[in-house]
Amino acid sequence: MTTLATSDVHAALGRAAEQLLQAAGPDGIVSRKDVRAKLLSLEGTERDLVDMLYRFIDRRDAARSARMTKSDIDAALVHIRTELVDRHDLDNNGLSEDEVARMSDLGKLAVALARTLKAATAPTGEALAQKIGELAKGLFFDGYYGTEGGAPVASFHAAAKLDQLSPDAFRATLGLTDRPEHEIRRFQPADPALQAFIHVHWDMPEMESVEELVRFMKANLREITAAILGRDDPEFGAEHPLYLVGLDAAGNLVGLKTAVIWT
Repeated sequence: MTTLATSDVHAALGRAAEQLLQAAGPDGIVSRKDVRAKLLSLEGTERDLVDMLYRFIDRRDAARSARMTKSDIDAALVHIRTELVDRHDLDNNGLSEDEVARMSDLGKLAVALARTLKAATAPTGEALAQKIGELAKGLFFDGYYGTEGGAPVASFHAAAKLDQLSPDAFRATLGLTDRPEHEIRRFQPADPALQAFIHVHWDMPEMESVEELVRFMKANLREITAAILGRDDPEFGAEHPLYLVGLDAAGNLVGLKTAVIWT
């Protein structure tokens, strides 16, 4: 699952607040009439968030439908960012899907807009794979799936337009055949393998690099999956390709390619 930095959600809320401020007249006061006019110029999630933010701030005021000022908006933003966003990031490493599911409707709308804005500017495809490759330079995979030796990791990218990452979608994207070396031996969520990837570099100079790489992948990929290919048979060799890949904002298959060794 793709995690989302709370700073991205803060930025989305700030953008919605700026729309309210822009709706104000020369006196700097935002009235209900001002907001109705502003909403006509907005679309989709942004329109919904601005509308809900206005209503949230209006409810905080003792006098409902009172005209609001910049100080009202700023005070509400502090509360929303702290209580409705940050407190849901339980492990302080970005908002997961489970954490977002527990948020209020206002928080969820802010997350939706943040994701839309990020998707419009986030690297995808080859550019994303290149950045992953830079972060992965000099790292190796070991200590999981019973592998008996470390293997270097490299970036991986396959152009696609996938909505979901399933074994069939993975097979079709890579052009896998029915040959034994293309048999999918494992296809499961990659988080345990990624945590082991971090752990095996514990107390090494590369530790921070691995953590940064995993954070970057989780921030830019969804449905990150571990897939191991090749029938477990000495006849076909001991080294089996391991893919730690997910879907980028455009539906491409991007991530890491390495190997496990079973003798």
